[in-house]
Amino acid sequence: MIHVRQVFGMVKNDERFFFIIELGRLLDEYHKCPYKAVKKSIYEDIVLLRHAIGPDSNDMPAGSAKRPS
Repeated sequence: MIHVRQVFGMVKNDERFFFIIELGRLLDEYHKCPYKAVKKSIYEDIVLLRHAIGPDSNDMPAGSAKRPS
């Protein structure tokens, strides 16, 4: 499995800014989405972006998006 950091490398501050904006947009979509399959896909995108920013990032609360069951 390829680690996200290997694909993105180190994220620059200006890129980090856009990733954080995209995280917010994805969180809004996630919470509004009524379809489990789509919600799962959005969740996966959220996880990828969080790892691209940094796995220890505090830019998004841990409970903002819970893994769809």
